[in-house]
Amino acid sequence: MRLYLIDGYSLLYRAFYALPQSISTREGLMTNALYGFTSVLLKILGEEGEKGVAVVWDGGLPSSRTGLYEGYKAQRKPMPEELKDQLEHLDDILRAMNVPVVRGEGHEADDVIATLSRRVPEGSELMIVTGDQDAMQLVDGNVRVMRTSSRSGFSETKVYGREEVVEEYGVTPEQIPDYKALTGDPSDNIPGVRGIGPKSASKLLQRFGSLEGIYEHLDEVSPEGTRRKLEEGRESAFMSLELARMHFDVPVDFDLEGLKFEGVSPECREVFERYEFNSFLERRLPELPVAGGGRVEAPRRRRVRIAGEPSEPSLDPVAVAPVGDGRWAVATAEDEAYVSGELPAGQLWVHDAKGCGVRRASFDTYLAAYLIQPGTRSYEPETLARERGLEGVEVEHEDPEVAGAARRAALVYALVPGLRDELEEMGLSRLYYEVELPLADVLAKMERVGMPVDVGTLEEVGREIEGRISELEARIFEEVGHPFNISSPKQLGEVLFEELSIPPVRKTKTGYSTDAKVLQQLALQGYTVAGRVIEYRELTKLRGTYVEALSRLVGEDGRIHTTLNQTTTATGRISSDSPNLQNIPVRTELGARIRDAFTASEGRVLLVCDYSQIELRILAHMTREPALVEAFRSGEDIHTRTASEVFDVRPESVTPELRRRAKMVNFGILYGISGYGLATRLGNVHPSEAERYIKRYLERYPRVSEFIRKTNEEARELGYTTTLFGRRRYVPELRSKNKSVQRLGERLAFNARVQGTAADIIKIAMVDIDGRLPEGADMIMQVHDELVFDVERDLVGEVAALAAARMVAACELDPPLEVEVKSGERWGSVAPLSLQKSDRMS
Repeated sequence: MRLYLIDGYSLLYRAFYALPQSISTREGLMTNALYGFTSVLLKILGEEGEKGVAVVWDGGLPSSRTGLYEGYKAQRKPMPEELKDQLEHLDDILRAMNVPVVRGEGHEADDVIATLSRRVPEGSELMIVTGDQDAMQLVDGNVRVMRTSSRSGFSETKVYGREEVVEEYGVTPEQIPDYKALTGDPSDNIPGVRGIGPKSASKLLQRFGSLEGIYEHLDEVSPEGTRRKLEEGRESAFMSLELARMHFDVPVDFDLEGLKFEGVSPECREVFERYEFNSFLERRLPELPVAGGGRVEAPRRRRVRIAGEPSEPSLDPVAVAPVGDGRWAVATAEDEAYVSGELPAGQLWVHDAKGCGVRRASFDTYLAAYLIQPGTRSYEPETLARERGLEGVEVEHEDPEVAGAARRAALVYALVPGLRDELEEMGLSRLYYEVELPLADVLAKMERVGMPVDVGTLEEVGREIEGRISELEARIFEEVGHPFNISSPKQLGEVLFEELSIPPVRKTKTGYSTDAKVLQQLALQGYTVAGRVIEYRELTKLRGTYVEALSRLVGEDGRIHTTLNQTTTATGRISSDSPNLQNIPVRTELGARIRDAFTASEGRVLLVCDYSQIELRILAHMTREPALVEAFRSGEDIHTRTASEVFDVRPESVTPELRRRAKMVNFGILYGISGYGLATRLGNVHPSEAERYIKRYLERYPRVSEFIRKTNEEARELGYTTTLFGRRRYVPELRSKNKSVQRLGERLAFNARVQGTAADIIKIAMVDIDGRLPEGADMIMQVHDELVFDVERDLVGEVAALAAARMVAACELDPPLEVEVKSGERWGSVAPLSLQKSDRMS
């Protein structure tokens, strides 16, 4: 028999931080940790063969460790309230799955597991399920470790036997305590020896066998710097060894038969339904036995019959889904469908019209579900149907692709009436039918047209970046004294903090932290190598993310066809991927050069129409703050005006630096930025001073302050905030017991009202403009507040005037919207284009 012992808190915390907090029930209970924990349990219980399973919980910190070192695990913060709320529900799930719990009072779960690992009967195998490295010291012939991964949606695990431990750590399982005694362990606050990292530790243990062996032969250790660190850290090393060693004498009952898994309880389905584990109900739970016999029933399904194609087309709406070979499954009723070689005429209901290639759909269940519940875990028809209490669908057909498409079409047919009612009840019908639904066709057209690319310019920029990277590499290697992989955080940490003896800033479970904040801190302290590594990372990212990636994605037509996503952001903004053309840096010289690789078609010109400070204008309109409204109406520079108000100087005395700071404050307010965040952006200001800027802003613009307060009150009461057009952004963070999460919710609620309204406005403009563009002009890209057109030269004036006028007309604001128009042959070097005011407003 195989026995699984699950380190409860390790798995729970790992699931909580690995999975998005958007995983929650419709009532707002966050369930990401419960979902991840249950996923691993189902994986284990679904394994073939006889098995025993138990979850082991901590029963407290042993005095043998806290007495030895007061700092042991003292750095750990209290459990987050969102996780604590979920923990209260985990017992329900474990009881329903018939998984017992083991706890050793006054002892850590690690020590309970260690004790039980020595009592496994001969012929049985123990699998320890954990996210921590501590258990690696227990690995032997019949004990292995299953370690969960935080990647791939928490679905991956890796099993460690002796060979895997040696391969990953460079030491044997028996040497793991010695290894931790040298490297330390930030997760448990075990200090280790300052300056000794994983690489040095494994080399020392490979040579001398143990911590004791290292110190017995200390005079043989080289280089001298390592020997000195070991000498200085002797006391810490042996104390850390005692902290790292597991205990094998915890008084805990062990009944192998009592842990044997006989099946889940009959109430398991009801419990999974309560926590809305819909995907488990469909696939994994029905595969498990029920204690006492039988299996959990899968959700009820209705049978859909595949009929012959009708001889006469129907005027009634039909639901369609692609089969994958140019044919379509067409649902004509909840229990009947047929297969056709072409799309039927008339009203079409579909799920993801743009993705399926359906134009002018009369209903798209994907877009409707997104508008009703943005940011949800899944918009798949099966999930949407289960959430609404609709039956599943079963289709029998010799071709599985036909059966799958017919099933999908039948689900869409069943979903439409309910979703249509939900949109009406929530006041979202107009936004859906007049904006989101027609926008899908607009985006599909933009993707199909694509953006022309000059590959030669991309290659030229690539060569420039490559030269600069080579130069930086040479300087870094010269300063360090040898080549190494600069892109490897592990190697970089060893070079900086062991070889160069730079004092470490922060350690992680896997070694030294070399993230951007750490490197910036080191650069400010005068370590030039850190500044060069920062630049190296920026350039390699630019090369890999843009230059190389863009070159690979240029099609045979000489264009890049990005995917424009309509349903990925909670605020309603359109996003771009494969590649992301919205994220090309525009404020750097190289970023502008990359944009210059995007050109107009032959004989055409690029036209760029950009809303001027749209979010600040929306803020002025929503708050009715007189100073903001008047500044925009009079054409005054808003950042100069803010600088005058916040820094108490006359407008003519505002310096470029004060204007820069005011600009940061203006946009920081929109994003609910903190004093620390603003100080970080400004770069040369203390957080307390930045906090004063924000306070002064809100004092000078009291209606903005009042608007923020009312927005948060309404969102806290309703659970969501709305744009001017009724789009909802749900903010469960506001109901959290954790103050920092509440503050995050306040920032999200306020920002969603403003940014979401801006997203709605440009979508309205896109739909409007698309229906008016003359032949010879194409809308080819949207970047947040900016639209890009590819226009024949003799149409530039006409299209510029049209686009600017319709963008302004998309929403009547006070102060009114304003649009800046630029043109040129290359995207990165477009220049302002003058329009008569009458043209812009017509």
